[in-house]
Amino acid sequence: MVKISSAGYKAPAPFEGISVNFCKNPRCANFGVIETPFRERLVDPTKPPIGAYNLASAGKGNPQLKCLLCGEIMPMRSNQAIHEELNRVMAYLVPPAGPSCQTEGCSMLNVPLSAAGSTYVQRGKTAAGTQRYRCNACKKTFSGVGKSTRRHRMPHKNRDVFGLLISQMALRRMAWFTELDRKTLYGKMDFIYRQCQAFIGEREQRLLAGMELPKLYLATDRQTLMVNWSQRKDRRNVLLQAIATADLKSGYVFGMDLNFDPSLDLDDVELEAAKLGDPTKAQAYRRFARLWLPVDYGKAVEASAERKAAKKGRRRATLDTLAAEIQDLYDDAELREDVEEVVSLHKDEKLPNTGVEVRDQYTVYAHFLMLERLLGHAKKVRCYMDQDSGFRAAFMSAFHKQVKERRADGWFVKVMKEATIDQKDAAVAKAKKRMQEVQDANPTLDDLGVRILMTLDEMDRMSTVGRWDDRWLVHPVPSKAEPDKRVCWLTDIGLPRDANEDDEDERRHAARLYLKGSLHAVDRFFMQVRRSVRLAERSITTASSDRRTWHGYAAYQPYNLARVLSIYKTAYNYCLPDSKGKTPAMKLGLAKAPIPLEHVLYFQPGAQAPQKDEAALPKESAASNQSPVMD
Repeated sequence: MVKISSAGYKAPAPFEGISVNFCKNPRCANFGVIETPFRERLVDPTKPPIGAYNLASAGKGNPQLKCLLCGEIMPMRSNQAIHEELNRVMAYLVPPAGPSCQTEGCSMLNVPLSAAGSTYVQRGKTAAGTQRYRCNACKKTFSGVGKSTRRHRMPHKNRDVFGLLISQMALRRMAWFTELDRKTLYGKMDFIYRQCQAFIGEREQRLLAGMELPKLYLATDRQTLMVNWSQRKDRRNVLLQAIATADLKSGYVFGMDLNFDPSLDLDDVELEAAKLGDPTKAQAYRRFARLWLPVDYGKAVEASAERKAAKKGRRRATLDTLAAEIQDLYDDAELREDVEEVVSLHKDEKLPNTGVEVRDQYTVYAHFLMLERLLGHAKKVRCYMDQDSGFRAAFMSAFHKQVKERRADGWFVKVMKEATIDQKDAAVAKAKKRMQEVQDANPTLDDLGVRILMTLDEMDRMSTVGRWDDRWLVHPVPSKAEPDKRVCWLTDIGLPRDANEDDEDERRHAARLYLKGSLHAVDRFFMQVRRSVRLAERSITTASSDRRTWHGYAAYQPYNLARVLSIYKTAYNYCLPDSKGKTPAMKLGLAKAPIPLEHVLYFQPGAQAPQKDEAALPKESAASNQSPVMD
């Protein structure tokens, strides 16, 4: 007998408006519908109502949710834990409160400048040059936000450090070049990180506020990043996952979310979890569900080893290596107790010594929920994702409303990445030859018409793979970056149709969407991260290392890696133009020109100048004190 919680739910109850425990099958009536609490006994078990779910055993005391309409069985997540992780990844978007009156008993106590209107007026400056304000309610004065570089002894070094951090220079060499000691260098890294977070947070606030957006085509993937072992007695590395999404048209990168929380201490979390009995509960019902505890990590390593042993000898002998890889990923999902936990752990990996590693799937859910908040108001959102069952579940959870309204679609894209230059050239040459043959047979068609015709032909030959009956299409026009590519439409429940549109028009529309399928934008960003950030450079495993790797330039602290990744993402989006002088932020509409590094370094969040108190200032001092134009 299943015990129903006090809230009336068998699955974890919704928390702060977040609930991800529902059917992820877009063709089911329960899609996006959470369970109905205190559900009455079914009058007719063969016709369960909408909102009907049950719990199914997945072994080892880990129940899963079963949809009684379509039979889909899915793992459950803690909604509270997802809320916590969402707050972590979106913390940069929370605007600072700003300076305010601090007089006890004043009606304007803690009311920031942005909300005070004409109650606050400028009244001179401090000796350090910081703007001073007077509160007209209590007639007291207070200081505003000072320069970002106040208390810096060597502010002229900031730009050098910023530039070198994104220019493939090792930290030790950076310290030598800038003539800074290591402590000062790390302090400047911290400062640059805070400035980047504040700068990009204020820009992306426009997206949260409903900035007008065109149809968006996004690419989502994850990157594995290594942190060096720091003790000779324990030579296991820390491997973390960073998920990012890039706009295919502009290249703008949303998030580079690392599954690592530096604000917590693992010993404290483990002690508190033991007091609450977390280790004895199913993962979705725990207070610290999103965090890896040592006991769980060890069990996950053992489970990964068992799955690896079960897969031995399963590799299919086929000339179509990409199709075999796609099938293997579906088979791997069948072996996992939690189908959404994609990342396999190894005995030569461990949890970080500082901070706490977050369970990867909670970061994935938070990432897609962040995307929905930033971009969900766009006219259309098409998200092309690497084949990853965790991505599928998180996308369906975050965008279920838009999917129902036919304003969002999810796609899998699988690309042959391990190919030589000769193999890439041969694949592209073969595609061009076939395109020419189709063009010769249809001389009235333009280039796009030929591509659509080839895609329509491939749509008739799509094959069904995996437990979800996913239909995969062989992309007819590969590129050198993606020489062999397969695309799967996960939300194939029809497209919004115009009054005069027929089935053939809808098929051609679908063919255009298949053609757009690509991961190039996000993969290009990941490649630039490897090339530009020394801490993220790919390590090399030698034959004698038994999988243990150590890279002289890699980070020893995950927090340093997280900071530099965020710094590089800011520079990539706003500061580094392409060959045409355009940055991704300019193409998306978040900037009018490339942003100089100095503007990020000296950016003052929430800088807003209220009305000046002209009577209190000499006329020659009443010049405008507006913030510099960032664009």
